[in-house]
Amino acid sequence: MAERIPIVPEGIGANPAFSPGVRVGDFLFVSGQVAQDGDGNTVGVGDCEAQTRQVMARIRTIVEAAGATMQDVVKITTFLVNLDDYPAFSRVRSETFPSSPPASSTVVVAALVRPEFLVEVEAVVHIN
Repeated sequence: MAERIPIVPEGIGANPAFSPGVRVGDFLFVSGQVAQDGDGNTVGVGDCEAQTRQVMARIRTIVEAAGATMQDVVKITTFLVNLDDYPAFSRVRSETFPSSPPASSTVVVAALVRPEFLVEVEAVVHIN
């Protein structure tokens, strides 16, 4: 197996339990990202669109730290706690990936790790 390289960019709060991203060969696997700032504070409490923007910004930070761009994202998996928030999430996803969007799955879940989180997104990236 290719070497596993943890990607832990500045501005993404470190968690000793997992890496924000792990590069293996030409692929980067981005852990599920939630709407937190670098200090661990929730961004956009009660606002799925604001939370999704923060989530995508965090993913972008990790992707760029690995030497890739958002155009290199090939798959995202999204977890929403409320299906009614899907249109807000979808708007931001469309802005984030305006052309050649990645493969995408969305799952509605009972809850995320903290009750104020409305959305979580993980990604797979192919680095050229």
